[in-house]
Amino acid sequence: MSTRILSLALALLVLAPVRLAGQEGRMAVIVHPQRNGELSSNDIAQIYLRRKRFWDDGTPIVPLNLPSQTPLRTRFSRTVLNQTDARLADYWNRLYYDGILPPATLASTEAVRRYVASDMNAIGYVPEGEVDGSVRVILSLE
Repeated sequence: MSTRILSLALALLVLAPVRLAGQEGRMAVIVHPQRNGELSSNDIAQIYLRRKRFWDDGTPIVPLNLPSQTPLRTRFSRTVLNQTDARLADYWNRLYYDGILPPATLASTEAVRRYVASDMNAIGYVPEGEVDGSVRVILSLE
């Protein structure tokens, strides 16, 4: 019987990563809890491409990114911006000469959440499971 349990446990260990690989979880686009209004996925894309640079009240928007090549940033770029990392790099290289810089990059999703919680002008994205009462979700994505 212990051999049977061991075999079952090994089978679960081998199969678990395959089962979980497709379950990336939901992503939440977050803002400061006092930031009113709603944004569509297109609005958020315009913000992250620096085509929309001010909130409706006239204050500058502070978009926050995760480091390139992180899985969540790659998903965000693909889902919201419809771009690959390589195409975005080309995009930012072209805009650099016009003085337009890409969104600031923070080291972790926790840093993004904390920054957004402390700056009413910031916007960021984190796994939905990391959202707490310090921020407001304006868009939830697969």
